[in-house]
Order: sequence, then structure tokens, then C-alpha cells
Amino acid sequence: MTEGYLFDIQGFSVHDGPGCRTLIFFKGCSLRCLWCSNPEGINPLPEPLYNSSKCIFDHLCVDACPNQSISVQNNTLYFDRNQCYDCNTYECAGACCTGALKIGGYSISCEELMKKIQRDRQYWGSNGGITLTGGEPFLQPIFTKELLLQCHNSFIHTAVETCGNVSWQNIEQSLEYLDWIFFDLKQMDDSKHAIMTGAGNKLILENARKLALNFNGRLIFRMPVVSHLNDDKEHIRHLASFLNSIGKEEINILPLHHFGRDKYALAGLNYYTRDFSSPSKESLSQIQSIFNEYKINCYSGSDTPF
Repeated sequence: MTEGYLFDIQGFSVHDGPGCRTLIFFKGCSLRCLWCSNPEGINPLPEPLYNSSKCIFDHLCVDACPNQSISVQNNTLYFDRNQCYDCNTYECAGACCTGALKIGGYSISCEELMKKIQRDRQYWGSNGGITLTGGEPFLQPIFTKELLLQCHNSFIHTAVETCGNVSWQNIEQSLEYLDWIFFDLKQMDDSKHAIMTGAGNKLILENARKLALNFNGRLIFRMPVVSHLNDDKEHIRHLASFLNSIGKEEINILPLHHFGRDKYALAGLNYYTRDFSSPSKESLSQIQSIFNEYKINCYSGSDTPF
């Protein structure tokens, strides 16, 4: 059976595709965006998520770990996460009696996931379906393709949210089973993109061009708006010109939010975006106006194209 790694499944979504949808969150991402709202989805394998406020330091997890990957220093647990990624028993989380330690992520077969999807189907209405998100679904290309194929054969509407920073082959093999693709374009300048996300944008832009030529479903580009990083007029005009050049006429701009900041500590990560401000309504309106000048339909935030 084909298996993949997820970290969450959420029902009743209305912002990630038409109708009411089930969101399936994949583990693993090829970017390290400074503002990522799902840090528990960055690493490709299950990992410990530690909530220090619930910990009573009873050492049960320390004693349970077969690899001695947990230590206690100054009333704080420390994890050797490189060893944790090789673990598949998760005895530490099983020993925790307060809920302070949980495992973020799990493996699941396509068959088991399809049972959950079919369970949710009765709540979607006539226009709903599934949306694969993450993390980056196309980093698990075999699992993604198999899941989309089974949904396609079950007449389930399918969508995916992607950063585009994967090989074209990973994307191409799933295209015939996809109805919608949401594709992120974060920054048109390659060096600035690397600062913002940890990787350049050449592969992303090339995949965007290929999708514009080869994908027969609905392709909607998205741009997370981060003040002082990608909201200047020059950048917006550059992005609008790019969309014109590949024959696409719609984009969804998404203002920065900080909803995921509390999850960083759980994953042992630092949150570097606290000082980043969300764009004002005036700034979003100016961005919309520029896209409109280029004959591009621009949807702001929850004002989605569906």
C-alpha cells in the first residue's frame, strides 16, 4: 500500500477552494519561509512537539526514550531531533501523562485516508472536495499521485496548494487528476526570494510557466504580502508583467498573519517574524490597483475567486 506522511486533516474549510472542503496537510517542505504558519510541516518526518507549560518534569519521557535523545537542563527538555527523526516507536510521547509531549506527524495509507475523505464527503455539498496543502504535497509525489487518482476515480473535486519549488516531474504526473492548483509566487527577484524563503525562485518560475502551458484545470496564483519584503510597487509590477507573459489573469494576495507563531516553540524553532507587520488595507488596495492596471483580477485575503 502507498503511504505518506501528514500532520493534520481539517474539515469544513471554505478558503482553500470551492465549496466546503477537507484540507490534508502534508509533512515536508522545500522552502523555509520566514513567516511560515505551519512550522510543524517543514520537516518531512514525524517529530516531537513539546509544550513546556504542561510539563511537570517527571522524567517519564526521558526514561522511556530508547535512544537517550532527551535531556533536562534548567527545567527545560532538550531533544536531539536528528535522532528523533529516525525513531518510529515514539515511546516518549506515550509515556507523557500531561500532554506536554506529542508527536507531530504520522504515516497513513491512501486506503485509510480515502476512508476519512469519504466520511467527510457528506458534509461538502455539491461544490466541495479536497485540498492538499502542507508543507508541500509534491515532495511526496507517489503518494500524492495515488491519492489524487483515487479521488479522481471517485468523482471528488481536487485541489493542491504548492510553493512550486519541486521538480517538474513531481508535478506533471498528477496534473490529469487535479481540478485546481493554487501556486505561490512570493518574490520575483531571485536573491530576495532566497532571503525570504531559503531558496531562489528560478525553478518556481519555470514550473509556473510550464503549468500555464500544460495544465487544463484552474490555475490561481497567490502572493503572501509581507510589508517591506514584497509589497513595493516595483515588485508588484514585475509580478504582474510575469503573469501577463504567461497568459494568466488572476491572483489572490494574502496579507501576512501571525497565527502560527506559538507553534514554533513546540517544534524547537525560533520565530523570526514577530517584527514583521501585516499590510494595511490601503496597501492591499494599492496592490490590487496595480494588478488591475495589467488586466489581472486580484482577490484580497478572504475575497477569494470562488
